[in-house]
Amino acid sequence: MEIASAIQGFYGETRQTARRRRGKAQPQTKRTARHRADGFLKHRFLPFLAVPSRNYRQMEAEFFRSLDHLCTAYGLPLPDVSAIDFPQNIPLAYMQVKEALQLKDKNADCIIIRDQTHSATLAVLHTYGTGHCLFYIPVKPLWNLVQTAQGQPLTEMLLSVYAYLYQVAKVPYYTENDSYLSSQYYTLQQWIDEADDDSEEEQGYKDEQTEVIDLLNHAGNHLLPLISDANHLTAWEANIQAYRNVGDPDPETESLAEQLLTLFREYPNQTVFDNIHDELIAPEETERIRAEQYISFYWSSNDCLYDTLFDMVNNDFQEYGVIDEPTAIQLFDTRNSAVLNDLGFEKRLFELIDKLCEILNKYDHD
Repeated sequence: MEIASAIQGFYGETRQTARRRRGKAQPQTKRTARHRADGFLKHRFLPFLAVPSRNYRQMEAEFFRSLDHLCTAYGLPLPDVSAIDFPQNIPLAYMQVKEALQLKDKNADCIIIRDQTHSATLAVLHTYGTGHCLFYIPVKPLWNLVQTAQGQPLTEMLLSVYAYLYQVAKVPYYTENDSYLSSQYYTLQQWIDEADDDSEEEQGYKDEQTEVIDLLNHAGNHLLPLISDANHLTAWEANIQAYRNVGDPDPETESLAEQLLTLFREYPNQTVFDNIHDELIAPEETERIRAEQYISFYWSSNDCLYDTLFDMVNNDFQEYGVIDEPTAIQLFDTRNSAVLNDLGFEKRLFELIDKLCEILNKYDHD
């Protein structure tokens, strides 16, 4: 079959595959602590009702102080609600500044937050749109290289890349029990095991699927200690140099490894989940597409399970109305000299993952 891109749209048209059974994969119901960012903003605080009388003056002053800071930073007119009493003055001013802000910056959203140190402070959110894509990084290409060219410069350089994505960026790995794709592959295995085989052709296809399941589990478990080895990070630059010195290096692959190394040096501790704040966007929604569901390592784009796997994921995601995407937060509890929109890490990382998957396709073969 033709090797397809590993980056897939959530709601793209799915392809039919032989022996695909009806059913729905069971999604991960709880986010694991390993992937959860530190959420310091607890929830939205609107409307302002049933406020204890001893606190309302402080709350009102805090809100309008942050309103002044926000309007100054964005060059917006300050809403005049002086004729309106509390608590109606706050929602009215909030709606006016929210509308003015979105006219000025269509990618910005404004909310009122309350946490342990704030009772009513305005904040502006900027969200990185993932384009409803699945950022799934294939592991089979690395397995093929490790099997045929372990110790060679290309393999060592890609081991450094995978080590960074797993150890530092915290991309989930498909054979770990707490990962979303682990549950999807497990469901696939159950479907295969329970399938009725009425013909020799069907039995042959079942045997092929079982062989792939066994291989992806074996290979995944074998590679996990390799990409968990911190030595691949410390040797990253040397591995790039060694690859550069081979007879005919691929400039695209070398450039990708260098760009990811630069990203690592500029953001040595940042993970892909640090700017995921599920408590801010539709916090009442419990059924949502979480970041660890659309960002992950997976097995392959070139095997007999690929179409069914993406069919399962697409069907699963169609049940959800909210997606958790990276969001930059700027509080206006103090006067800010500049508007912030710090999602540079996520923008570069997702673009590099996309390029990586394109490069890996040439090694994703049987």
